[in-house]
Amino acid sequence: MKKIILFGDSITAGYRNGEIDIVLNTKIKQLLNTKIEIINAGIPGDTTEGALSRFKEHVVFYEPDIVTVFFGANDAAKLSGISLIQYEENLTYLVKEIGTKRVVLVGPPYAHQMMYRDDRPLVDLMQYNNVAQRVAKTFNIRYIDILKEMIASEDPTRFLEPDGLHFSDEGYDLLAKLIVETIKERV
Repeated sequence: MKKIILFGDSITAGYRNGEIDIVLNTKIKQLLNTKIEIINAGIPGDTTEGALSRFKEHVVFYEPDIVTVFFGANDAAKLSGISLIQYEENLTYLVKEIGTKRVVLVGPPYAHQMMYRDDRPLVDLMQYNNVAQRVAKTFNIRYIDILKEMIASEDPTRFLEPDGLHFSDEGYDLLAKLIVETIKERV
């Protein structure tokens, strides 16, 4: 049986209405409709810096077949102190250590600009997205441009909870669909 690890922050963890809910696991399993083990290694508030300190015990230890690496929402926040250069170095290290044959990189998501334009302005999110794309291209790994998918919508806020950052059911439907489209030939 194939094993997938969803590695990321609160969006990966399924943070909704103030609680953790493994909604992403459930939606991926429903779409794949096959026997697969999915381990959720999402931690609210995490960044690529935090990922460096936990990837061995939360990812490598389980010997997964596929790992989605989904960080950026918190890295791009002004308060994180994580520069574009650090973000790129951290993602590069994670991809190398986890293994290019396993990793599917997911770029940073959209944040509601009426609520986050000072802390996570769209121009910054796009720069972090460009860095993640560059890392994916460097290693020739699969990339999910969730930011592009969200802002292509007439109303990208429909993918978000009222807090303007975490995903709504519709956001998780989109993310799960994109992940499954990317990995289906590998499961």
